[in-house]
Amino acid sequence: MASKEQQVATLINELAKSTSEYDDEHSLSLCDQLIKLQGENDTLPLHCKVVTLIRLEKYHDALSLMGRKLRDNNSIDLTFEKLYCYYRTNQWQQALELLDAAKKSHPNDTAVRFLEAQLLYGQDKFQKAIDIYESLLQQVDEQDAIYEEVQVNLLAAKAGLAFLAPEASVSGVTPSAHSGYEVTYNSASIELAQGNFTRASELLELARKQCNERLKGQDVAQDEVDEELAVIATQLAYTYQVQGRVKEAMDIYQDVVASKIHDNAVNAVVANNMMTIQKTDDLFDAAKKMKLATGKEADSKLKQYQKRIISMNEALLQMFMNKHGSCKETIQRLIKQYPDLDELYVILAGATYHQQRKADKAVEELKSFAKLHPTSLAIRFATIQLELLSSQPASALKTLEDYLEQVKGDKKTANRPAVIALLVWLYEQTGQSEKAMEILDQASGYWKDNHASNVHVSSAAAKTAPSSSPQSSATPSILKQTAAFKLKAGRFSDAAVDYEQLVKADPTDTQAIAGLISAYAEVDPAKAEQYGEALPAITTNTLLNVDELETVVPGVKKGYVKKDPSSGHVKKPTSKKKRAPLLPKNYDANKEVDPERWLPARDRSTYRAKGKAKKAASRGPQGMNMEGGGIGSTGSARLAGRQQVESPTSSTDAAPEKAPAASPSATNTPSKNANKNKKKKKGGKNKW
Repeated sequence: MASKEQQVATLINELAKSTSEYDDEHSLSLCDQLIKLQGENDTLPLHCKVVTLIRLEKYHDALSLMGRKLRDNNSIDLTFEKLYCYYRTNQWQQALELLDAAKKSHPNDTAVRFLEAQLLYGQDKFQKAIDIYESLLQQVDEQDAIYEEVQVNLLAAKAGLAFLAPEASVSGVTPSAHSGYEVTYNSASIELAQGNFTRASELLELARKQCNERLKGQDVAQDEVDEELAVIATQLAYTYQVQGRVKEAMDIYQDVVASKIHDNAVNAVVANNMMTIQKTDDLFDAAKKMKLATGKEADSKLKQYQKRIISMNEALLQMFMNKHGSCKETIQRLIKQYPDLDELYVILAGATYHQQRKADKAVEELKSFAKLHPTSLAIRFATIQLELLSSQPASALKTLEDYLEQVKGDKKTANRPAVIALLVWLYEQTGQSEKAMEILDQASGYWKDNHASNVHVSSAAAKTAPSSSPQSSATPSILKQTAAFKLKAGRFSDAAVDYEQLVKADPTDTQAIAGLISAYAEVDPAKAEQYGEALPAITTNTLLNVDELETVVPGVKKGYVKKDPSSGHVKKPTSKKKRAPLLPKNYDANKEVDPERWLPARDRSTYRAKGKAKKAASRGPQGMNMEGGGIGSTGSARLAGRQQVESPTSSTDAAPEKAPAASPSATNTPSKNANKNKKKKKGGKNKW
């Protein structure tokens, strides 16, 4: 039998081998055997078990083991292990306290700074995390194993910032063929957050290919490959979903669900996104998916902004399921966490409107929210929508004017094309056309002065640009609104000037060319003909009969129009379809149909009575004239008493003598009931 030292040495060698092969379940078993042999005073197997539990993502078990067995042991430093467990279990307060102590005891330590950046990333403090990661990239050697991990985390932080604050300026990297799939995936996420969906789709397809090749080249199990590919596939499906390609997105989501992966965060995101595609079609199925998305298993892995979006969708689902109280409770809880998120106030007012079906209370709530957030466009637009639903355009105009008064210092916000379009429309609805024209001139002047260079961009150049910002399309949009309004108001010369500027900026804009022709047709027909050649040719419809159209009289049905007798077309007479007779299931055409099939069974010739009913059937119903019955030889009572039967030779012409009516006392024999009711005499016997 091997000695204790030999057993320990063998177990340590096996532990080193299983750890290098990532066989963590076997490593955990070996750690338990070492602890049993060495005792709990040996810190090496305990430390190995803590690391193995972390690798198995059993963070609570690792924290419990460190708290029970290694709390008072000063011979081993477990600061990093505790920090990482706190980070993965979202215990931010304990993590920050431990981080402060670690920064004092390990100043300028790369591992501590790396963990600090991860903690900031987990709390959605992406900009601070980016600053630390960028400084680490400058300190770490490119050949170091941690360099690629820092780069991956830096791109992940940039992607998170781009999703959280789309207006932030975030720059990614261009992945190469030799880049890891994590770098490609995070670069695609940045492109997706910035609205470059085509580029994001290309990078995600590349990341999927790189992941498949790399993991299979490392002989990784297929289950682990599927786990990694599911993350990329879910992001690709989301890219399709935001582009409106919901069928392709739904197919990918269903494939991810069918693969039955164990990543709770991916399952939660997939369930949430599938629910948003279904909308209100199947609320009970949506409730099942929401239960999966809000489960405790996914809570520790989801980012804060992901939890916020899922919670908002949960509130919307509760509203559509008429759980208005639960909806308001959910929103009030979110408002405490995110008081500056305008969408929450809109949902809260929407729940009130959905519950009462009246806009007054909801408008009152929105106006109270607007006092807390006077520059919130979402709250103002929701108020305007409810006021327009209540047929109050004047109130809607006042709401929009109040908003513009609050943001008058920000010219860019006040002159946004969507805001100007709504303002002009409200002025038209309230009969203030001159004021609408004044607003359009003012807005177009602002965009010309501040973004003049953006007007002279052709559509061909715009297609090659990596992205199109709202500012680049603001001037053409405002100019189109201004020109269309001038054309509608009869100011054809002014409209022609604006349309001409639009056509020069983009000669392929057929809408601007058509407007220019309409304007020149009123003031300069020669120029209208000149620009008319730039319009695309009209495609002729070969199926259209022009001669037949000339015979059509407006307001008269086609059948009443007089036909030309010379036309060779003869309309076939319409034959009326005969409905097939309804036949029974057991119908046989070879058998003769029973003519008595519609008669009740008792009236058919084949009817045979059963039991006591036979006598009743032979007598027939009361009053029926039966052959040989009544006053005949059937044994029935004769009302006239006994009567002499006439001779067969007697004449049939003689009228029979009417028999006198018989009284009840004339009955010869007492009835059976009468005998029954008769009392016996006491003390005597029957004389017979």
